Amino acid sequence: MSIMVSDCLNLSALREAKVVAGHRGLNKIVSSVSVLEYADISLLVDGLFLGNELIISALVSIKDDVEAQCRLIHRLHEVGEVGLILYYTGIFVQCLDKRLLQTADELDFPLICMPENRFDFRYSEAISEILGLVIKDQMKETYFVTGIIDRIAQLQEKQQTIGAVMRMLSDRLHCTLLLANHNMEQRGFAAWPMASRWAYKEILDEYLQNQQLPPLESSVSITINDITLYINHISITFETEPIMYLIAVNEHHPLLVYHLKQAAEVIQIFINDWQYDFGIADSHALMQAILEDDPPRMRRVAKALNIDVSSIHTMWVLKEVGSKVNTVIELQQKQNRSIKRTMITKSFLQEHRKLVLVDTVNDSVIAFMNDSLFHDEDDGLEKTFMEVLRYKDQDSLLVVCTNLMTTSDVRNAYKLLQTCLDTCHRIYPYKRIIYLNELQFAEQCMSILEQGEASASSYLLPLKPLQAQEDSNELIDTLSAFLLDAQCNMQQTGERLFLHKNTVKYRINKIRQRIGYDISKMPGAYKLYLAVALYRLLN
Repeated sequence: MSIMVSDCLNLSALREAKVVAGHRGLNKIVSSVSVLEYADISLLVDGLFLGNELIISALVSIKDDVEAQCRLIHRLHEVGEVGLILYYTGIFVQCLDKRLLQTADELDFPLICMPENRFDFRYSEAISEILGLVIKDQMKETYFVTGIIDRIAQLQEKQQTIGAVMRMLSDRLHCTLLLANHNMEQRGFAAWPMASRWAYKEILDEYLQNQQLPPLESSVSITINDITLYINHISITFETEPIMYLIAVNEHHPLLVYHLKQAAEVIQIFINDWQYDFGIADSHALMQAILEDDPPRMRRVAKALNIDVSSIHTMWVLKEVGSKVNTVIELQQKQNRSIKRTMITKSFLQEHRKLVLVDTVNDSVIAFMNDSLFHDEDDGLEKTFMEVLRYKDQDSLLVVCTNLMTTSDVRNAYKLLQTCLDTCHRIYPYKRIIYLNELQFAEQCMSILEQGEASASSYLLPLKPLQAQEDSNELIDTLSAFLLDAQCNMQQTGERLFLHKNTVKYRINKIRQRIGYDISKMPGAYKLYLAVALYRLLN
């Protein structure tokens, strides 16, 4: 993008115009042109401006108010506009005050005056020629990343926001753009046209029906208010932020992937190289601070969210099991499933808990919560949740950690999960809900095995009466299912082993006879419980 203010002055419609102030700003880049007549500065919010625009006005509403004229110049400069073309001087604004000229000079803001006392110069002529010049330049420029970055660099530091970047990209591509985090929460938005009333939330909800993102090279179409919109997206990775998604919404046709990739590149450069901080305290930031043991950040984010971290007493961790990622498509599918699980978890828990923080951390959905709204629900809440999830997701494992008194307890539970979950899943391969005490038990088993063969053999001794027999394998398998999978329930044991209840009863009685004590009563039950767990890990 190379059109400057000085280039526009060579156009036929502006050939008789004079630069009366702000000459040092004539090298500013022009991306568009806009008309501004009602110049009440209190109404000129940031969202009205695209930046790098030439503004056309007769200042009719403030024609006799020099102070308001100066404030307008300040405001236009503040939001990144690049000049003011003043029409009909001598008719509305009788003469240009020295204070106005001085303000424009101080800000290097070009003030361009059309011939005085002339009604025959029309806005439309300048608009048509300036836009024509800009569009012609854009058509030559297939790679626009550098031009956008240059425009950002010209903005004042406080104007260098993700909102400004999104507006520039939206204006360049003539489509609506939405930047969402890994949980599909908005982090940037720019509508095209600017006055479009399409609600991003409505579009996003429709787009993520069943939480399915299409592959990069494809698009989806949806119809809202009898208008068909085409949507495609691209994922963006950052040095300091989790993965994000740039979503393009366009009428008539989807945005070209080539252009979408460039837009993503601009955002990536802006956030990584410019070290942009979204300035949004969210659940992800708080979770990271707690799990990474960063007390200053934890207190800062918790304060911003108005959350008492001491009220976190329960942690749920929802993980995907049995999933290997080998291709880009499989990675995309995994990301889709993660988004889906996060949304389902958040929606479910918000109905039952007073404090709910739900986010994705390291490919797992993590929820922090306090006591339930209804205490009698606690015992079955996780089971109800897994039933809700079961119809949409067959590959999830839920880890439930309760009675956590401090954030240190939360962190220790999470570390234990990371260390012992695989072992725990091998001990309890059929369980879809794992509790903290079972993780602790898995840790104990790991410790025994790490001590060596002699240690393991000593803990396997309770199984010796069942070994060296023709039926040893079926008896040990039955005992393992009875203790580890069915909580000493014969009916459930039979269902797990595809055996009749009477067959299970027969085998359990045989085990009792050989071992010499009641296998369901302590302390013998625990010795057997530990032994069959170690047996599973070793076989």
